[in-house]
Amino acid sequence: MIKTIKKYLEFLKNLTIIPWKYKKSIWHLLRKKGLKSVGNFLFVKYFVADEGGEAAVLNNLITATKLSSLAPYPFKIEVEHTTICNKKCIICERSYWGEKSERLTFEQFKKIIDQFPKLKWINVTGEGTGFLNPDFLKIIEYLRSKDISVNFVDEFDFIDEAKARKLIELGVNCIWISMDGATKEIYEKIKVGCNFEKAVNNIKMLLNLKKQLHSPFPMLCFRFVVNKLNYKEMPKMVELIHSLGDLGEGSKLEFVGLLTFKEIEKYYLPEIPKEILEETVETGRKLGIRVKFSHISESKLSAIEKCAAWTEPYIMIGGYVLPCCAVLMSNKRDFLRKYAFGNFYQQLFKEIWYSERYKKFRKMVLKNNEKVPILCVGCRAYNTTEREKRYGCSSSI
Repeated sequence: MIKTIKKYLEFLKNLTIIPWKYKKSIWHLLRKKGLKSVGNFLFVKYFVADEGGEAAVLNNLITATKLSSLAPYPFKIEVEHTTICNKKCIICERSYWGEKSERLTFEQFKKIIDQFPKLKWINVTGEGTGFLNPDFLKIIEYLRSKDISVNFVDEFDFIDEAKARKLIELGVNCIWISMDGATKEIYEKIKVGCNFEKAVNNIKMLLNLKKQLHSPFPMLCFRFVVNKLNYKEMPKMVELIHSLGDLGEGSKLEFVGLLTFKEIEKYYLPEIPKEILEETVETGRKLGIRVKFSHISESKLSAIEKCAAWTEPYIMIGGYVLPCCAVLMSNKRDFLRKYAFGNFYQQLFKEIWYSERYKKFRKMVLKNNEKVPILCVGCRAYNTTEREKRYGCSSSI
């Protein structure tokens, strides 16, 4: 009971401090774009777990009430716009594919976005490098013209000064930097084809440009995928992030567990040594770096009925509609295409979202006495194992 009360009070505290936490960003938007833009910005901070994550009000309400009907037509989505990449990162599923590289053109992307009239947030994503899609900046410009909050992940290999300036001027909200090592040796061993010094210098270049242009955007966050090769560098990663300077309001360093598949099982680390975790946390506290841990150990994951990630659909290249991003990076693309809820090129998204199968899926996830939907089995964000042992899985949902 006491634990529940503390959690509730912490939640209320987070609700009240958000405007103060992002005061520079709010003031910048008020001067540049007006009150409506400030409202959109705060809406995202309160309702989108993937940007900020302090509140996620709707997600918490849905899981507390177990009412999937509270989920509106999506206002937050993820769209895979490219699978083109010139790297061979050893923990990435793309390095082990036999699939052809693809991308969405601007017109194809626009056709998707225009089916979401109240879209507030998007992760422009993909199993590839964004800047190798020649329409990438045009896509971002279109989204920002509609005042949609834009996130994307990048390794900072192709961001030169001109592109950095454009991203700042467009007001991209957040860039997640994929950085799986704090030293050149480990970084380049994992991210084959990437250059450690180039990435660091490009990050510094963008931060300097932000200062020159007096912009709080984009906020920079870092994602470090923990595995057997790099876990000892976790405290050093905190130090590296601190050395870069001001990353923007709400920035954070997230350590995430490795989603395994056959080819990379040898890199999987079941548990991070306690001393490494403690040193990482303590280093973050001392240096003022916001450190988060996600999907590190299945034993510490919340049960699947606590999941509301399905409120943020993932649209895989080829038009396949999936429940969320957690089903990706599993090296089973044929499986995902087979069990997708529908296809953008065959139906309107509204028809897919309100289909009986999709509605049944949403209800099933929240019930602790139901089978586990087949798309959710083995999720790295939530524990599906215990429920699957009791009730099995549903191969039709």
